[in-house]
Amino acid sequence: MVNDFLKKYQEELISEKIQLKEDMDLLETKIKEENKFLSLLEESNESYFKEFTPRDINAKNNKKAEEIKAYLVELNSQMDAKIQQMKFFDGRLMELNALLSNKNIDNSSKFISNELNSNSVENSVTSQDNSELIFALNTIKDMILLDPYRAQIELDKIISTI
Repeated sequence: MVNDFLKKYQEELISEKIQLKEDMDLLETKIKEENKFLSLLEESNESYFKEFTPRDINAKNNKKAEEIKAYLVELNSQMDAKIQQMKFFDGRLMELNALLSNKNIDNSSKFISNELNSNSVENSVTSQDNSELIFALNTIKDMILLDPYRAQIELDKIISTI
């Protein structure tokens, strides 16, 4: 029951993280576009005859460049906030993965100790034992990324019991 809740919460976090990544990609695109537009405006303001004129030639461009700079500051602060959210999601997902793998390790350890305590090899061939073996192997599969050394030890224990 708790395991199901944790998995559901994990799925929700993953979907939120995917949505956040899409938002970040969109925001990154906006920032790049605004930077290009700003560089074009600044380039147009750097005319060769600017030093020889007594008035400001491109007042509209200067005003628009200032607006874009302010908008870029806002976009960058939004990006920083989204990066912090992404770090939060990553941390929560790591914690959930650790919790789920610990629960699975406990279950697989119980399975392995039961296998070691069984008296005959015929008992390990039953369908119930096969489903427990499949569960233990799935648990180890989930554990491989987080703790490959522990996964290898668990696999060695299962192989030695067969």
